[in-house]
Amino acid sequence: MSYATPWDAVQAFIHDPQWQVEVLEQHEGRYTVRYDGVVGELLDDPQDEWLHMRFRDPFSEQQKQDELAMYVGWTHHCAQHTLFRWDIDLERQEYYGDAFALFELQHDAIECIRAAFNSAKLLTQDRNRIALARHFDSYVGPKRRSGGVVISLWDWMESPLAPPGTKVDHSSYREMSYWMGSTIGSVKAEQWAYYAVLRFGANDFMPYMQRGEAEQLMLYKMHLSIQRWFPRIRNFVIMTPDQPVTNGTQETSMAILASSGTQMEAIFERCVKEAYAALREYTEWFHYDFNEHTAPWFDHTVKTSQAGYTRDFAPRPVPEI
Repeated sequence: MSYATPWDAVQAFIHDPQWQVEVLEQHEGRYTVRYDGVVGELLDDPQDEWLHMRFRDPFSEQQKQDELAMYVGWTHHCAQHTLFRWDIDLERQEYYGDAFALFELQHDAIECIRAAFNSAKLLTQDRNRIALARHFDSYVGPKRRSGGVVISLWDWMESPLAPPGTKVDHSSYREMSYWMGSTIGSVKAEQWAYYAVLRFGANDFMPYMQRGEAEQLMLYKMHLSIQRWFPRIRNFVIMTPDQPVTNGTQETSMAILASSGTQMEAIFERCVKEAYAALREYTEWFHYDFNEHTAPWFDHTVKTSQAGYTRDFAPRPVPEI
C-alpha cells in the first residue's frame, strides 16, 4: 500500500477497522492511541520524511525521589529497549522513547508502526508478539534476505555501497564490526527482525564513571544533553558492573526500522550517513570544545593529536551539568 506522506499512513492505520485502534487524544500533528493494549503517540513530521512513534514509561517511586536512580533508569531503557531513542520528561516524571522509520521507501509503512508498538509491549509485559508477518524479507540490490534488517545491513556494509574504506574488523554469528575509516561500528542481531542498530562505542569516560556516583550523575547528564543535539541519535553512558570490559562505556548509535519487502539501499545510506555524521560531530566536540578550559577535571593528555585537521562542524559548548 502506498501513501503520499507519513501522516497519511498514520491516518490509514488509525481508521482501518482491522487494526482496532482506539484514539485517546487528538491534537495538531499528534494522536495518542491504544493499539493491542499498548498506548503510544503518532507524531507528524513537518518534513514528511519520517514515521515517528513515541512511547512513555513512568518513573518508579525511587526514580522520582533519587536523581541518580532516574538517570540509571534512562540508560537501562537505552540498553534494553534498543529500537527507541530514550529521553527524560521531568515535568511528566516519565521516560519517553521515540522510534523512527524513513518513510518514502518502505514497502509497508503501517507495518513499521505496528512493529514499534510490538517493541513497546516489553515496557509493560514480559513477552511481545503483535501478529506481524511470519517471514521477514529485505533486499540489497537483487539479494533477498529472510533473516531481517540486520542481515541486509551486513550485506550493505560489505558492499561497494558502504562508506569508503569500510571493511570487516570482526565477525561472529550474531555481530559484525566494521572499520569505517576512522572508527569501528558494530551491528548485531536485535530482538526482532524489523530493525537493526548501528553502534559506535568509546571508553574515554570509563575511569570517571567508575570513580563514584557524583561522576556518574555528571556524565549521564552530559551525554543526555549531547544526545539532544541530534533528533534520531542515541547517546549514553552505562555502568555494567558484572561486565568489567564495558563498565562505564559510551555508546552513540542509531536504530534502523523497516518493513518486510523493503529495498534497503537508500534507507541504509541515509541512516548510516546520519549516524556517522553525528559521531564525527561528537568527536570534533570532544577534541576541540571539550578541553582543558571547559572540562579541567578530564585528563586531556590521553587524546590523540589532531594536528592539521580542519573542522567540519560548528563549535558547541560543553553542556551545563
